[in-house]
Amino acid sequence: MMNKNRRRAFSLVEILIVIMMITAGILPIYSLMQSGQKRIVRADTRTMATLFGTSAIELARTLGYDKAQKLHNDEEYLELQKTADNNGFEMHFEPTLQPVTPLPPGAKPMFLLRIKITVVSKYRTAETDVPVLTFVSILSDPRYNYY
Repeated sequence: MMNKNRRRAFSLVEILIVIMMITAGILPIYSLMQSGQKRIVRADTRTMATLFGTSAIELARTLGYDKAQKLHNDEEYLELQKTADNNGFEMHFEPTLQPVTPLPPGAKPMFLLRIKITVVSKYRTAETDVPVLTFVSILSDPRYNYY
């Protein structure tokens, strides 16, 4: 008669073993998802910084030698800088005139314009640890023949 009243059930040990197996399967997946999300955020941040930097360099190339020296006053560059600022990036513009040497005797001094754009993420954290990106281009004065 006792066998009839006995119900089939799981023992506490069986339940604990199942919980341990589920935990052992879920925790690695969770950590994999976390590291994947960090990598996605890092890649997205780097892609956006690259977009702003290359856009600024292309704008300088489009403007040409004379106007690119004053890129920081250009309306399109200011708009690009504002957009970068709204997206969490700082853009820095550094023009440098580099003399061309050696020059033949009696020749007028010639200079190459070195444009340097630096893009920095304003929100640098452990998740978005993106390095400072630097973009450089050299423009020549079209009034001179370097050949």
